[in-house]
Amino acid sequence: MIIQKATGHPTHQEIKNRILRPLGLDQTRWMGTSPTLPRPHSQAYQRFGPGSRVDVTDQIPVDHENLSWVTTTRDENRFFRALLDGRLLPARQLAKMKQTVPVSAEVQKLWPDGRYGLGLVERPLGCGGTYWSHEGGDGGYITLNGVTDDGRRSAVVSMSEARGDTKEHILEQENAASALIDHAPCAGSHTRFTL
Repeated sequence: MIIQKATGHPTHQEIKNRILRPLGLDQTRWMGTSPTLPRPHSQAYQRFGPGSRVDVTDQIPVDHENLSWVTTTRDENRFFRALLDGRLLPARQLAKMKQTVPVSAEVQKLWPDGRYGLGLVERPLGCGGTYWSHEGGDGGYITLNGVTDDGRRSAVVSMSEARGDTKEHILEQENAASALIDHAPCAGSHTRFTL
């Protein structure tokens, strides 16, 4: 509402004009109230209880003004690299985003030694240093990502099944994806991963 009031344009149009076009993120779309994803796409499944697996590919988000964005792993990598290497925000604003506090004890189970800033999570790398992330997803689709502090190395893991039927399954899925994210920046300076 603030963006629309200040600019006179819908928020999604300002995002397209100010972020997507300048960064060349041409595979990122605002879907509005459309329940259908651009093709090609994977089917999405959600586990709601033991033994239940429901196809949730087509769905309308409750908050379509803010939550109707879909993207590819390529565009997501490009976005996070641009954010962390300083192409998206002035240095002072990025520094504010990176001022972190420890996450709660409950969230520590998912993000060990994680710290949260303004929309960014800082997590330690197994090979030393840290990476920055902002996980996302909705109804069957889950995405984890990570980018090094300088924006040079990044990885995105996209999953099309949300194992939300038990706490153990949620933790297993998070740990498996987090291990992939941790591996990419630690794999060596000559290797580039896009997962």
